[in-house]
Amino acid sequence: MGKQQKIFFDFLRFCIGSAKEIPGSLKEADWKELYAIAKKQCLVGVLFDGIKKLPAEHVEMELLLRWMAESQMLEKANVRLNDAAIQVSEWFLKKGFITCILKGQGNALMYPNPNSRTPGDIDIWVEGGDKRVISFVRSISPHEKACYHHIEFPSYKGVEVEVHYRPSFLLCFWHDRKLQKYYERVKEEQFSHRVMLGKQGEIAIPTVEFNIIFQLTHIYSHLMNEGIGLRQLVDYYFVICDFYKVYQNFSNPSVSLSKGSSTFSPSPSSSGSGDVTAPSRCSEPLRSKDGGPSKVSPDCAGWDRLAIEEDNSAGSTTAVTSSASTALDVVQKELKELGLWKFAGGIMYIMQEVFGMPASRLIVPPNEKYGRFVLNEVLEAGNFGRHDARNRFGRSKFGHNLQRVYRDMRLVRYFPGEALSEPLFRVWHFFWRLKYKK
Repeated sequence: MGKQQKIFFDFLRFCIGSAKEIPGSLKEADWKELYAIAKKQCLVGVLFDGIKKLPAEHVEMELLLRWMAESQMLEKANVRLNDAAIQVSEWFLKKGFITCILKGQGNALMYPNPNSRTPGDIDIWVEGGDKRVISFVRSISPHEKACYHHIEFPSYKGVEVEVHYRPSFLLCFWHDRKLQKYYERVKEEQFSHRVMLGKQGEIAIPTVEFNIIFQLTHIYSHLMNEGIGLRQLVDYYFVICDFYKVYQNFSNPSVSLSKGSSTFSPSPSSSGSGDVTAPSRCSEPLRSKDGGPSKVSPDCAGWDRLAIEEDNSAGSTTAVTSSASTALDVVQKELKELGLWKFAGGIMYIMQEVFGMPASRLIVPPNEKYGRFVLNEVLEAGNFGRHDARNRFGRSKFGHNLQRVYRDMRLVRYFPGEALSEPLFRVWHFFWRLKYKK
C-alpha cells in the first residue's frame, strides 16, 4: 500500500466517524491523488463530508470547487433515485407484486448523510418466484434478458432497474441451496419492513439481520465475478453500525456500556480514535407485517458479547447479555452453514484495520490472511472491477470467459469452493438461460 493510499484510509476513518481527530498525515496529502482514489472507489461524497470539517487551507480552491460540484450532483442524483425507488415500488404493488428495495437507497439511510453515497441503479426484489416474475416482466418488455437471480427491466426516468426474484446467489450449488432456503424463510419480514425514504415516501427495505447475511453474499459475489469496490465495504461498515444500533435501542437506550471486562464494547457516544459511532438512522421502520408498530426482534442484533453496567436490576442485564449472545450465535451459525466463515473473517479484518472498527463490534474473528488478499483485490480492481489493470483479455465474450478462468485461478487458493464451482455454474447457467430465453 502506497503512502497516499494510507493517508486516504486515515482520512476515510475521519470521514465516516470512526476517528474523531483530524489525521496528522493530511499534512502530507496529495489532494489530487486522494480525489482520484475517491473517484475510482465511488466515495467522492463521503470524503467531501470530511472535507467540510477541515480548516479551509487543506484543499486548494480549484479542486475544492470541483469536489463540491460533484457532491451537489450526488445529492440531486440521490433525490432522483429516492423518487424512482418509491414510484417503481408503487407501480409493482398496483400490478399485484409486493417488493423490497435491496442495497442502494436503503443503504443510504444508514449513512450519517444519505446524500453522500454514490447511487447506482435500483435493485428491487419482487415476490413471486422466477417463472412468474420473468413472465410478467416480458409481458411489459418482451426482449429483456434474464439471469439466475434477476431480469433486466426498462429504465425508469433514466434510472436503470434490475428486478430480482432472488436477492443474491452463491456459485457453490450446495451453499446456494441453503442460501435460497434462508431467503425463502425470512422473505415475509423483508417485504413488510417499510420505512420512510426521507420525506419523499415509503418503501420496503431489508431488516438489519437480513442485511448482515445478504450484503456479505453480495460482496462475495462481486469478489468472485467482477471485483469489489470500497463503496460496498463502506456500505457494510454502516450495516454493522446499524445492526449494533438496533440492538442498543432494543436492549435499553439508557444503559451505558462498561469497561468492566475484556468484552468491553464502547458506546456510540464515547470518544477516541478506536470508537465506532453508530450513526442515527435517517429513517425508522413504520410498521410490522401485521400493520401495527414495528417491533425489533430480541435476536436481531448485538452480536458482540457486551459487558453491561448494572442499571435497574441484575435480571435486565442478564436478559440483554443473553440476547446479544443469542444474536451472535445465530449470525455465526448462518455464516458457517453458507460457507462464508473465512470470507467474513477477511471482511472483519478490513473493518478493523481499514475502517477502525473495534474488535468488540466484529461479527466473527478477523482473519488477516484473507483480509489482506481481499483488500488487495479492492485496491487493484475498484468498483465493479472497472479499474483492474489485470483484465488483459479484452471485452469480447471469449475474452470475458478467459478472464473468468484467470480470476478463478487467482481465487482458488483462498476460496476453493466458489472458485472451483464457477466453471460448473457457468455451464449450468448457460442451460438455465436457454430455458428462460424468450
